[in-house]
Amino acid sequence: MRKSLLAAGLLFSTLAQADLLDALKHYDQKDYPQATAEFSELLPLGNEVAAFNLAVMLYKGEGATADPVKALAYFQLAAELGDNRAAGAISLISKKLSVTEQQQAYEQSRHLLGQVQVKMEEDDTLAVKDFPEVVSRKAPSYPEGAAQKGLFGYSVLRFVIDEQGNVSAVEVLGSFPAKTFDKTSARAVKTWKYAATGQKHQGKVVLHYSLGPLSKHKVNKFMQDHKLVEYAVAGSPAHQYMLGTMMDLLATNANYHVNVDKDLPLEVSNELPEQFFSRKSSFKTKIEGFYGSAEVNTNEKGVVTKVISSNKMELQQASALLVGKVLDEDASHGHYKLWADPGKAAVVEPVITLSQLHSGHYWWSVAAKNGSLDAQRQLAAFSPQWENYLLQNNDPQVQTWSGVRKILQGDKQEGQLLLDKAIAQNYGLATELKAAL
Repeated sequence: MRKSLLAAGLLFSTLAQADLLDALKHYDQKDYPQATAEFSELLPLGNEVAAFNLAVMLYKGEGATADPVKALAYFQLAAELGDNRAAGAISLISKKLSVTEQQQAYEQSRHLLGQVQVKMEEDDTLAVKDFPEVVSRKAPSYPEGAAQKGLFGYSVLRFVIDEQGNVSAVEVLGSFPAKTFDKTSARAVKTWKYAATGQKHQGKVVLHYSLGPLSKHKVNKFMQDHKLVEYAVAGSPAHQYMLGTMMDLLATNANYHVNVDKDLPLEVSNELPEQFFSRKSSFKTKIEGFYGSAEVNTNEKGVVTKVISSNKMELQQASALLVGKVLDEDASHGHYKLWADPGKAAVVEPVITLSQLHSGHYWWSVAAKNGSLDAQRQLAAFSPQWENYLLQNNDPQVQTWSGVRKILQGDKQEGQLLLDKAIAQNYGLATELKAAL
């Protein structure tokens, strides 16, 4: 029983391998010391699969004398970090240990957990200050070379707005394809104008580029040419990050609002949902008194029958305004997302619910836990845990923008200290921003 239990979980699950490629290669080559070292390096990132595999090695005595107490501690750590396979091993090993040994394992697992710098990310978002009203925001021009090649992609930018509402500094944090849209994106953002508030603000924007709806043929060809799914599942962090970027791009450009259901099975497939490429479009409808966002169900006549959730407005209030409202004769038997600013018409989009494998955030998280700096920086933009991890690892980009945010929030001393650390690493924008702030 012991052999079948551990063999079933060890290294053979497709998703289990998704963030441990280098370590697994060393394991397969029976280079257990190097495999142990690389698995261990992933533990501070909250990598539950690394913890599970270290537990198996300790239990089987691969690379060191078998240690069931320590193995149990690592299985408990894996379970704490979200590995569902660990429960069976915990139950099996616990039965073979004394009460004292079980207590020792538990204490070791608490110590290991204390060394994890990035844990679960639910409700893990950075506070955002009130943002000034937009006065004008010019769309970027499409680079001629990219248009001729039919390229699509996006740029992620952070910027600073001065007291007069002008954008005073811009940095491209990431882009896809690399550098293709960076110059035109930065040029456009520098022309943006916001309401003057007498205070500085920090902003972030993702600018998407596509020549009409994304082509399923072109997207599939790109993914096949780069073997995105194959290498992402095999464990390449670069491909995991790129696949996350592709999924995020598809979701943003889809004519559907994309919901992610973590309870749906994780079934890897090269086939992309048809809704990503659907020509079905959103529409607007005036709903007196409604603002914020809501998700609703409709009947065969496109009439709202139920409000599933609402934001900004109490559910009861949103239900009173929306239930019985005719959205559109074509919006029958559906699930729709509505959002509206106060006094404005509501935008209505059909909803598609997908598994995490079609979520950019999922693949970025996997890539980040596997050591991808690009993915870690992407998540650090809204996750305090990843921001703190990169600050502890002296990352100049995160030091710069965290320093800016702290200064704008009134913690000038700490903010300038972070900018100085980035300046010491010759991060040019940090010098520019320190002078501006």
